[in-house]
Amino acid sequence: MGEPNVKFGVPILDKLLPRGIPRRSLVIMVGDSGTGKSLITQLMAGSFLQRGEKVIYVCLDDDPESIVSSMESRGIEARRYAREGKLILVDAYASRYGLETEEYVAEKISSLDIHGVSSILARLADNNGIRDSGLVILDSLNSFAFRYEPSMLYDFLNMLRVSLAKKRGITTVATFHTPTQLYAEIAATLEHMADVYIIIRYHEEALEAGVAVRELLIKKAKGVPVMFGWVKFVITDEGILEAKVRKIEG
Repeated sequence: MGEPNVKFGVPILDKLLPRGIPRRSLVIMVGDSGTGKSLITQLMAGSFLQRGEKVIYVCLDDDPESIVSSMESRGIEARRYAREGKLILVDAYASRYGLETEEYVAEKISSLDIHGVSSILARLADNNGIRDSGLVILDSLNSFAFRYEPSMLYDFLNMLRVSLAKKRGITTVATFHTPTQLYAEIAATLEHMADVYIIIRYHEEALEAGVAVRELLIKKAKGVPVMFGWVKFVITDEGILEAKVRKIEG
């Protein structure tokens, strides 16, 4: 731990970023719903945990139990890591609606106050000794976008970038869904705040043919070499696999 660069541990990303990324990075991953962003963040979390780094996972789009179950279906011992205090689950989903949450959840957030959430994450990092190591995941930022004007969302991201990535040296990853043109425009504005900016989308021709092929682009990665261009992949029981798509003749 403490190395200046860190790899995600997800083969398709590590291929595109052969030297990894600077540890003190804010990573933003954008794309349509269902393209695999949440799965990729869960695989990132598993990789960090397996090499002994702690992970703070903020559950914003789903309840912790669903996320833990998804991780375990991919061979990640999420419950064990949570009970050992290595996977620090923050319930900002069920708790917002007054619902009970699982005993292995480390923190409950009932209100999405951007200053409050930023302070909670800084406190969790400090209380768990996470500095120049580890990972913070927020999946997804849309919960904040529903509540706040875009300018407030930008301020929130800047707070996370300064407080977690830069000051504490914790790689910080946030996802953002782009179901409408408005959200696509917000996502485009988020790019200039990110140290690493990743876009995921469906491959249109394959989708029209009834095959769920996605493609991924690392549009920006500060300070490290990157292989540019869209890379196609599929989601299988074995994980995320790179795919080859032949041109469909008309």
